[in-house]
Amino acid sequence: MVSKLSYLAFDNIKRNNRLAYLINFLSVMILLFCGGLYTVKHWFTVEKIVITGNIEHVTPVQLSYIAHNKLHGTFFTLDIAELKDEFQALPWVRKVSLQRDFPHTIVVTLEEYNVIARIGDDALLAKSGEVFGGADDSISLPTFYVEPSAAGVALAKYQQIQTVLLQHNDSMVKLWLDNPKIARFVTTKNLTVTICDENLSSKLALLNQDWDKLYQLNPNLNSINFCYKNALAINSKL
Repeated sequence: MVSKLSYLAFDNIKRNNRLAYLINFLSVMILLFCGGLYTVKHWFTVEKIVITGNIEHVTPVQLSYIAHNKLHGTFFTLDIAELKDEFQALPWVRKVSLQRDFPHTIVVTLEEYNVIARIGDDALLAKSGEVFGGADDSISLPTFYVEPSAAGVALAKYQQIQTVLLQHNDSMVKLWLDNPKIARFVTTKNLTVTICDENLSSKLALLNQDWDKLYQLNPNLNSINFCYKNALAINSKL
């Protein structure tokens, strides 16, 4: 009987020792976890945001606001995707990339839209065909009076027309697409041209060919209409 009690007591001691070891191990792990968490939260704060890229229209005020109000977390806990969305929401920003520069810096690289025209009075058109809501009255740009959904069509026609105009030291300032078959544009020389053909190529070739002749016939030329079947109509300044 004494021998059995001794065995049970020894077994209980082993069990208690194992439990103590487990508790000690868990205590050490909790301390390490808390220590690591404290270090991450208090030692690796983001102290600097470096903004790079060819930035001409995004203002320092906009960048400063995001840096001071939208940066949540530390170097390791910062939500990069969320911060990227904040920069991406700026009107002139086309593309954003972010990276961590250990131990206290976030590097933000911005790419702005390369603007080519205005869409009415409320939007801008990038060379890539994207419509965005930026604003800058200091830029001299042609204006397309089309719906944003037709911006791509307008851009293609603009590029065709501009190729001809530049050969004659002229440039487009306004473009209307009244329907898919009618394009009307005004140039810097105050020349209004109307083309009633969805495919502009033949009429533009004719305009290019006869440009000098038309101005010789009428030095005050200010309107050319290609909407007649076998003729064109011209008008002059008063």
